[in-house]
Amino acid sequence: MINYLADYSYFSSTEEMDEAAKRHQQTNWNAMNKTDRAVLDIIRRSSVKFGAAQLKHDTIANTTGKSNATIRRAIRKLEQLGIIDRIHYIRPIMNGLGANIYVIKPFYDKSNLNIGKHSASPSIRTPQPMESESGRFFYQSCLNLTR
Repeated sequence: MINYLADYSYFSSTEEMDEAAKRHQQTNWNAMNKTDRAVLDIIRRSSVKFGAAQLKHDTIANTTGKSNATIRRAIRKLEQLGIIDRIHYIRPIMNGLGANIYVIKPFYDKSNLNIGKHSASPSIRTPQPMESESGRFFYQSCLNLTR
């Protein structure tokens, strides 16, 4: 019945998902507060079976003991940090909004990305003479040469 959640999962195993959640939490530890970490843990625990969790805000609020507004704020922050995806779900039979689907994203280590090679010496441009309409020469500023 709930096997449609597996279609949203990024991971092939629970261990991969747990490792990604752990790495996200370690990397964003200072940006997250206690409630954010608790919401992430609830989503992770609810995602064990299918790789995604379909949860109502009230369910998360009752589990954590926080208000609905606090839970919404925590979910928004987790989305902004790139830790989870929130998928709005429309019930197929009644065509109404259902509980959102939350999926933990894979962790990509951004510290090892290849930013590009920088040249060893900066290029230095010297002012070049420029002839005006009246035939006089003016020197262009080095700042104006950069385009």
